Amino acid sequence: MLDKLTEDQRKVLLIWFFLLIFLIGAVSLFSYRRIKSKFHNEVDKQYNIVTDYSRYYTVLNILDKYYTYINNSNYEDVLKMLDKDFVNENHIDTHTITNYIKKYDIRTTYKGSLMCSKRLGNGYTSYYVSGNVIGVNKYKEYEDQYYEVVLNENEMTFTVKSIDSNQFGGECHA
Repeated sequence: MLDKLTEDQRKVLLIWFFLLIFLIGAVSLFSYRRIKSKFHNEVDKQYNIVTDYSRYYTVLNILDKYYTYINNSNYEDVLKMLDKDFVNENHIDTHTITNYIKKYDIRTTYKGSLMCSKRLGNGYTSYYVSGNVIGVNKYKEYEDQYYEVVLNENEMTFTVKSIDSNQFGGECHA
C-alpha cells in the first residue's frame, strides 16, 4: 500500500507521523509535570495551627465519617477514604484492610485536639490532626491517634492516612 504512494505523499505522511509523535510527547510531558508538581509545589513550608473553625470541623467530620464506616464494618467505603498511595504501597483491599485499621469492641469516634495545616499548592491542603479515640456511648478515651487528611479543593474530595506521632511532631510551627 505504501509503495503505491508518490514521493510527495510519502513526505506528507511522514510529516504527519512526526507531528503526531511530537504532540503525544508534548501532552505526556505536560501531564507528567502536572502530576509531579501536584504535591511538590508546596505553598507553605511548614504546618501552621488551623484557625479557621469551618475547616477544623470539616476535617473532624471527615474523621467522624471514617470511624462510622469502621464501626459499621463498611470496609469498601473506608478503602475509598484512604490515601491511594498508602493503599497501593501496602496492597490493601477489602480483605486485608483490617490489618491496617483498628476496630474496637464498642462504637468509637474521634475527638480531635490539635490540628495543623499546610497548603500544598494546586488546590491541595494537608491537615495533621492529633486527638483521641473515644467510646460513643461510654465516654472513655482509648488511645491517642494521629491522621493526615488531604483535601482536594478543586474536586471537593479528601483522603485519610494514619500517621505516626513522630511524623506529627506534637506541635504546629505557628
